[in-house]
Amino acid sequence: MHIPEGQYNLKEFCRVIFDSPERVLEGYHGQRIKSFLYLSDDGWRDYLDEHYETEDLGGITKFVGKYRNRKGAEQPAKFYAGQYKDDLQMVLTAETEEAIRQSLRPVSEHSDCLSPMPIMTEDFQTMNEIVLSTYDDMRISEFKSKRVPSLADARTRPDVDREIEYKGADGRDRLDEFRDEYGVVPTRIQYEHENVSIRIDTSGKFTLETVNKESFNILFDLLSEVVVNVLELLDVANQIKFEKREVVPGNLKVQVPEVSSGEIDFDQQVSLMQAENFIKGTKNSDDLNFSFTDVTKQAGSLDFSAQVTDENRGSLFNVSATEESMRIVPKHDCSFPSLVEFYLAVIQLLDGGAEMRLYESQSAA
Repeated sequence: MHIPEGQYNLKEFCRVIFDSPERVLEGYHGQRIKSFLYLSDDGWRDYLDEHYETEDLGGITKFVGKYRNRKGAEQPAKFYAGQYKDDLQMVLTAETEEAIRQSLRPVSEHSDCLSPMPIMTEDFQTMNEIVLSTYDDMRISEFKSKRVPSLADARTRPDVDREIEYKGADGRDRLDEFRDEYGVVPTRIQYEHENVSIRIDTSGKFTLETVNKESFNILFDLLSEVVVNVLELLDVANQIKFEKREVVPGNLKVQVPEVSSGEIDFDQQVSLMQAENFIKGTKNSDDLNFSFTDVTKQAGSLDFSAQVTDENRGSLFNVSATEESMRIVPKHDCSFPSLVEFYLAVIQLLDGGAEMRLYESQSAA
């Protein structure tokens, strides 16, 4: 993006974009803005300095990476980060998907202080209701929906796990019909209106295909509805940890392991086949890099356990699951991005209505 030199906070920066979109987006393919939200801790700014060429624009940090285009030529990729809330950063860019894939994603995937912000499936339904209630004539041209029993009943074969993708001018009606008939709820939606074209999905990515004040207003209105739950998730992830505490019994100094474990409560009973498909899905995903070792499993009443490694960050934790829940016990370098992204994998691949909470703290003292 072509941004004039100056000092901006996040809303001032967005105003520069929608006040002069032709100038800001000149030369960019597609003429659209992509917004990503990242959960963060205090080290995120130093992390950008280590991996990118950075520049301060007041409350905005410009960071520039590199990627290779389709012809193999190296080109710069520009990104702009600003604080939406404490521990929550918004990244804005006009770069292509290929530039984002090469330059933005690999760095955040290895960071212990930045994690893509997930949107819980129930919160996503609230976001959709806000858009449709604000615009009576808003069209839905494309959506992706999945089965979440706690959020929708199904008339047809309610026990079948489903995922449906649809494109068509009647998407708004079809979304409701599929929900009523098959119990599926949206996880990605493309909205179309006279002055608005915007795509949202549960990964926390917002694509503004019309770059104007109205589109940015929708973006900020929707974020205000989900930020509380997202920051509560971050708080839970930060409390799930393994650390050593020094105790002094008498004249001795002893390092005592202290473990705070977490638990993911399932919205519906999980079978062995679903657990196996979850492992396969994480292996086959382009966005996830978890490996499972020491896997034990038993059919019938689900009894499943494994050691999980975040291959990008080196985080190590154990999981054990029943039909009702999955326990997470940290073992080594278990950073919050690993836990948030593992939870995101669960709601994307296993149970869209699952919730993560702190389970208990244990000490060997």
